[in-house]
Amino acid sequence: GVTVCLLALKLILGIISGSIAVLSDAIDSATDVVGGTAALVSIRVAAWPADQDHPYGHGRAESIATGVISIVIAMAGLLIVGRTVYSIIVGDTVVPTLIALVAALVPIVIKEILYHYVAYQARKFKSSLLMASAADHRKDAITSVATLAGIAGARMGYPLLDPLAAGLVSLAIFKLAYDTATRATRELMDRIPEDTTMRDIKKIVLECEGVEHAYVRARSLGPNIFMEIKIDIDPELTVSEGHGIAKSVKSKIIAEVEGTADVLVHVNPHYD
Repeated sequence: GVTVCLLALKLILGIISGSIAVLSDAIDSATDVVGGTAALVSIRVAAWPADQDHPYGHGRAESIATGVISIVIAMAGLLIVGRTVYSIIVGDTVVPTLIALVAALVPIVIKEILYHYVAYQARKFKSSLLMASAADHRKDAITSVATLAGIAGARMGYPLLDPLAAGLVSLAIFKLAYDTATRATRELMDRIPEDTTMRDIKKIVLECEGVEHAYVRARSLGPNIFMEIKIDIDPELTVSEGHGIAKSVKSKIIAEVEGTADVLVHVNPHYD
């Protein structure tokens, strides 16, 4: 709702003021609306429980949506670059009216507040999609600062600064598109969780009674972590005792490693 209102504000005031920078900011906000809609849909899909056709759940929906968002953001950047280059080459520059300053100042405050709120939620739920959304809010605040500077410069007698500010907005958009696409690609390629998480997992496994050695593999699917663990135990133990150790390993990891969706523990006899 907030982003839609900001989009309408920037679009209307951008047209009234004649500021290319504000209109570029409006295009940027339009990508936020598209991205936010995709995020809401994908989060709901990712929350669907595992089924026969999707035994690992639907966590990939977040990664796919993140990739789509990156494409939309990049397209918006290209659109702004095209308009900026045209204005500079043709000389189609105007001095924005005073109302353009309002269109740039209001989003700075609102977007910075949204950044802190969404970033908190992203850390709480360990969601890459929400973190991408938070980064987008921070990017919006920064680009609005550039827009504000460009408008102020144009009103002080340097009209070329308005389209140049739009160009700076496009650079920020391209950077965001790259970061978002990189995040999505890492998840789709089964990148391991953070190094600290991997170290914690192995430490937890080795602390379990009966485990002599451990080999851990893990991958992230959206907010969830799936693991495959091989443990070496005393070869003299019975199958039932080995199963008991494996069960304790799984229970301890699920209890202590946040985001764990499933753990497969394979037991091997340890021979010197």
